Amino acid sequence: MPPDGYHQRFARELRRFEGTWNAAATISPPTLSPDGQVASWRIDTRGPNWRVETDFRLLRWDDMVRRDGARPGWERLLFGFGAYRDFIVSGAALAYFRTNWRYGLFFAAPLVALAAFVAIALLADDFAIRLEPALTPILAAVVAPLVFAGLWVWPGGRLRLAYMIDDWIFANDFTHRRHRDMEERLDRFAEQLIRDARDGAYDEIVISGHSLGAAFLPAVVDRALRRDPRLASGGKPLNLMSTGSSLLKIGLHPAAGWLKSAVGRIADAPAVYWVEYQALVDVINFYKTDPVEALGLPNTGKPIVRRIHIRDMLDTATYRRFRGDFFRLHRQFVMGNDKRYFYDYYLVCCGPLPFETLVSAHERLTSLFDPDGVVDIKASMAFTPVPEPCVMGWGS
Repeated sequence: MPPDGYHQRFARELRRFEGTWNAAATISPPTLSPDGQVASWRIDTRGPNWRVETDFRLLRWDDMVRRDGARPGWERLLFGFGAYRDFIVSGAALAYFRTNWRYGLFFAAPLVALAAFVAIALLADDFAIRLEPALTPILAAVVAPLVFAGLWVWPGGRLRLAYMIDDWIFANDFTHRRHRDMEERLDRFAEQLIRDARDGAYDEIVISGHSLGAAFLPAVVDRALRRDPRLASGGKPLNLMSTGSSLLKIGLHPAAGWLKSAVGRIADAPAVYWVEYQALVDVINFYKTDPVEALGLPNTGKPIVRRIHIRDMLDTATYRRFRGDFFRLHRQFVMGNDKRYFYDYYLVCCGPLPFETLVSAHERLTSLFDPDGVVDIKASMAFTPVPEPCVMGWGS
């Protein structure tokens, strides 16, 4: 989603946050960095006894997604076949099923859909030939491709099949570090992180990665830590939040040793505080899985894994409406809540409590706010320190 669209969605969901937590917020228009790769806006949020100013950074890669989405169907299918073949032959696909069978099914879904389309196209071809045997060569050359093309448009469009195949092509290129534009972009994001971390204006920095963005997160943070070792051990912590994570989508591939090493280094860095939120109803995350443990790395206590129930974040009618749309449920990690709950993306971005307090309070978090939005400061001190976050985030 380009910056203007993302900003509009952020503002819309911010209104939901205001109603849920009895807060008031204003949001500035988005501004772009000179190179256009980082969009920023400021949010001023107030409650009855608190105020927070947030600088939100959107680390952009929507241009790459749009470019991938513009390729012709034949090219997408060709590259998609190569990507899927690599994930299967390398053993990564088997590792998905072994680690989390539901994610394995998510991997297999486009393949099953394509196989079904081919089977239906061939059956239609056979049926047409039986009707007009004299036109066999012409029918064989025309009917099957036309039927397949029709199925690609519908139901393929409704299933977002092209988008899913693009996603796996991109993931394969990223795994093998063939996507030079993304490598350069991650370097740029690391520079932004270093600048913000050195800026004395912020009480707290939260680096957020959603979905495939959660695989970019350790790559960016590791680059920043290696370029400025002072970030690893000094001053304020670097707060990492991965949600609906597809880190293992990349990390479980044998060619992603470079990412596995980066994960190991940030998990071992004293200044890093890392939390991962997972949900059962989201099939695009590795539920009940510690990513560091799944990668065979030493246990450092990072990330802290928190399981959430999206049903408890939304009104009953809203949840019923979204229940059949697994992409929309996946996006709820970065949307506003209808109900007060211990995980709320906008409470992390714009709320008065430090990130560590939000995580430590866990299911007792909502008890720190009274119905009018007043925060019990004394009670919150039992969990930890500091407000005013600068939030950096990217999603899929």
